[in-house]
Amino acid sequence: MPEIDLRNLPPQVLERIDAASVDLRGERLEVVDRGRVLEARSFATGELRVDDDGNPTIDGYATVYEFPYEVAGGPPYGWVETIAEGACVKSVRERDDVRLLVNHDGVALGRTRSKTLELESDTTGLRFASTLDGRSPLVQTLSSAMARGDMDECSFAFQVLRQEWNADFTERRILEVKLFDVSVVTYPANPAAVAQLRATEPAPEIIPAPEGRMSVALARALRDQLATAR
Repeated sequence: MPEIDLRNLPPQVLERIDAASVDLRGERLEVVDRGRVLEARSFATGELRVDDDGNPTIDGYATVYEFPYEVAGGPPYGWVETIAEGACVKSVRERDDVRLLVNHDGVALGRTRSKTLELESDTTGLRFASTLDGRSPLVQTLSSAMARGDMDECSFAFQVLRQEWNADFTERRILEVKLFDVSVVTYPANPAAVAQLRATEPAPEIIPAPEGRMSVALARALRDQLATAR
């Protein structure tokens, strides 16, 4: 499988980025996974709960479909990007081996192959859920950090399989991706998108999760609002 990374962006985009001296790796828009350089984006946040057996569970949306956000500062040097509805469907349907990680690295907390990580592509975006092993020191550290609000963003690493650009290469629409991991992250890959999500006014009947986290209900409300606005 060929490597797909940000250096394979259209030359028109690379020229603009070079002119502006934008460090894409410094913006955490790409990660290295098993020798591949992949793209990474952060959108919604995960929610942490405890099940009846005392094990922590985490779920949320790793990405929200049809939500435009700026990359590398947006035009004139960067671009506006949208992940199309259904972009993750094929990867989920074909049961790609996707891991739940912390900061896109280290020991997997969950994995689709072992059925400890569940993925679903719905009309809102890519939803994930996992019951974690409460005996794991890493899980205990993560649980504490999320409960305190020290870590509350989620990101996903992916390979773009199909995409479209507008005529002047300032708008990118990602049509299909191959998934590699979903991660809870300390620093989001595109903080502007996270900020945009948090700033969006929810529907009156929706109550956001504590500490500004993006609840599943809020993510769905946001998706409905975006659909109504179009």
